[in-house]
Amino acid sequence: MVENITLAFDAVESYFDFITIQNTFLKAGLVFLIFLFSAFIIRFIFTKFLHRLVKGTQTEIDDKIIATAKGPMLFLIITFGIFLSGRILGAEAQFGNFYTNFFVTIMAFLVFWIFAQIIMILVRGARETVGENVKLFEDKIYPFFEKILKFILALIYLFLVFKIWRIDLTPLLAGAGVMGLAVAFAAQESIANIFGGISLFADKAYEIGDYVIVDDKYRGEVVDIGIRSTKIKTRDDVMIVIPNSVMSNTTVVNESGITPKLRVRIDMGVSYDSDLEKVEKVLLDIADKTDYVEKKPAPRVRYRDFKEYYVHVQLSVWVKRPALRGRIKSFMIKDIHKRFKKEKIVMPYPIQEVHIRK
Repeated sequence: MVENITLAFDAVESYFDFITIQNTFLKAGLVFLIFLFSAFIIRFIFTKFLHRLVKGTQTEIDDKIIATAKGPMLFLIITFGIFLSGRILGAEAQFGNFYTNFFVTIMAFLVFWIFAQIIMILVRGARETVGENVKLFEDKIYPFFEKILKFILALIYLFLVFKIWRIDLTPLLAGAGVMGLAVAFAAQESIANIFGGISLFADKAYEIGDYVIVDDKYRGEVVDIGIRSTKIKTRDDVMIVIPNSVMSNTTVVNESGITPKLRVRIDMGVSYDSDLEKVEKVLLDIADKTDYVEKKPAPRVRYRDFKEYYVHVQLSVWVKRPALRGRIKSFMIKDIHKRFKKEKIVMPYPIQEVHIRK
């Protein structure tokens, strides 16, 4: 492979034989300036001509491809100019294959970067076009699919680098059976996390943006679902990273559920002397005037039990987003406390009377 690339470089270099300058430094500098000038011409073509050409199209995919390829293409041409200038100066004769392999690796990276970015742009464009009609493009699956695709592209480039540097993969593949057992044993937790992530996507337990409670310990918003772990941001803006193997083997309550609405319950107690009809009317009026409380399902009041010194009352309301639960509950408790005082509704607390006999 490297021999073929070297022959191609020789053919390109032969095109500059028209430069009859005997001083190799001047010739190398002139070759570099030619490539530098060519790079700015390519940049002009990308910026002016191609950009205007695709500006009138209905899709933005071609605009994104041109914007993405412009920078790496510029660096690719300049890098190639540096490489040929070095060959003219005899760097290849001095450093041998290392010189060629080094620059080929850099140029291969730039070409592969452009190729990989175009693939990702096409995949994202396809997702925007077909929406969630394709299972791979569903919100709960696509982030994982995108990371797997990037991982595969990285492996392809790594294989290409091995070819460039003539690293024989046969011993590595031959020892894969023995080393595989050792690696599998050493990385069993990582493997369990990867398979745990796959099972989470298959079960569609949650997606980015959902509010979840993990094992009755952690509550927060899912901000990232990776190959190895899930990241949850709590209401205290604390980031919790939980391995996918744990997420797939513990109880996860998805508060977003089928619908993003969440029920908020507020428990309280009123004295036995209270007018319960009035209590219910006051609580529903407070709920009706509170922002972010949903009208459907409608707020409701339930009397749950006769306690030792009060009647147990529960007000249930629905909020649109689980993130609002704590805030709404705080607002409503203050409003209930203030309104009950105004309406002379007593919320009793335990009192002990001690009688001392003489």
